[in-house]
Amino acid sequence: MRYKFRYLNGMFKTGAAIGNPFRNFCLTIALFLIPYYLIGRLTVLIGIEDYFLNGEVWGVIRKIMFICAFLSAGAYCIFRKGVFLYDDKLVIARYTFSTFNLKPRITVYYCEIESVNVNYTDLHFTKYRFSQVVPAGDEAYNVELTLKSGKKYFFSIQDQEEFCQTLNALLENKQ
Repeated sequence: MRYKFRYLNGMFKTGAAIGNPFRNFCLTIALFLIPYYLIGRLTVLIGIEDYFLNGEVWGVIRKIMFICAFLSAGAYCIFRKGVFLYDDKLVIARYTFSTFNLKPRITVYYCEIESVNVNYTDLHFTKYRFSQVVPAGDEAYNVELTLKSGKKYFFSIQDQEEFCQTLNALLENKQ
């Protein structure tokens, strides 16, 4: 069963549709450029010829980098996003990067879940502000998923009360 993500209003939804592919594109390029630059500078400091920084190697790296960046941005636009409930697991498919989580799909098995409930507290003023797995989601009305390890996921979806009831029923059936 699929539950779509919920946004505060249409402006936030449009911002997510434009900003998240752009974020994916820029972060992918940064994840290529920073190690490339550091390895290149390290080889110069060690005294090895700057083979890593020459034009031929840079051309290959640049092509790979832009292909990965476009694929990362395109993945957000193409793949179905939302929270999916399966027989034995829950999948949060968001296909974007957030502040503390670079996974595009978060898989949580039911045996790992301690509790799930609707959170009516505004996350903007709490320590969980950056714990939202969906950028630009509704911070004042979301689902709080607590794992047995103590980790918490916050996400805002449509029909949150129904989602919590369905997931709690699935958790009771698995025990």
